[in-house]
Amino acid sequence: MKNRYTQSHMMAIITGDIKGSRKVSADLWMKTLKEELNTWGKPVEDWEIYRGDSFQLKIKKPEDLLQASIRLKAAIRSIDPLDCRMGMGIGTEDFKSKRLLENNGTAYIHSGDAFGKLSDNHQSLLLKTSDAEFDEEINLMLKMSLAVMNNWTCNSARMVYLALTYPEKSQTQLGGMEGISQHAVSARLSRAYFDLTQSFLAYFPKRLKRSLP
Repeated sequence: MKNRYTQSHMMAIITGDIKGSRKVSADLWMKTLKEELNTWGKPVEDWEIYRGDSFQLKIKKPEDLLQASIRLKAAIRSIDPLDCRMGMGIGTEDFKSKRLLENNGTAYIHSGDAFGKLSDNHQSLLLKTSDAEFDEEINLMLKMSLAVMNNWTCNSARMVYLALTYPEKSQTQLGGMEGISQHAVSARLSRAYFDLTQSFLAYFPKRLKRSLP
């Protein structure tokens, strides 16, 4: 495939890094990160890891953006003491090459801008689109959600990750995957306020549809 300018269409980009990566061996988190990125696309074309602990991921359907980001955060927070910082952007892809990091468009620009503002906003998740009103609303909801997500224990984060990844499984089945009881699964999801996460995930695509073409 040659480098080419593409017909613009809405998509999403996540630019992120692993917080605390130098405190543990990369063997403990690199496999987890790659496995999760692989669920959303192909290496190099749809995701890349660079500068050791930074990554970029293309989400072809913008409505999946929040789901992908929270799953990534839950997967990484399952490994003590790590966390994940992500700048999310929704926009167009106007230039495409063989490597994701060489592509360009407003989705990439928005994602980079959001990532650059994480520290100033004291948030580990931030969204930027072409709609300032939409951004203000979703980023406020993200800020409130992070008050919960940033306090997940490793066990709660792991259970949130499994519940999001295997929504068709019952709590008993999820417990079987971890060797714990249904009651323990319920307790971990309750401590993680998983019902609030589910409500946010259900709201995001509906609100996005009203805001962006």
